[in-house]
Amino acid sequence: MQLIHNGGWAAYFAIRTVEEKHQAQHNLLPYRQVVDEVVFESEAAAIAGARRVAMALLNPATR
Repeated sequence: MQLIHNGGWAAYFAIRTVEEKHQAQHNLLPYRQVVDEVVFESEAAAIAGARRVAMALLNPATR
């Protein structure tokens, strides 16, 4: 999400499952900010940061 006051980017993520039969989404972890007060320089950097956190939460061996 781009921040209006400084033009930087905040990273958010959610982890969901998809039930194939009905294509219904179920939240494992709700939509939330990766780290409070962290501002990324670009949208790509924010996405990469959110992806790293989500993957670490899904794979306990990487913690």
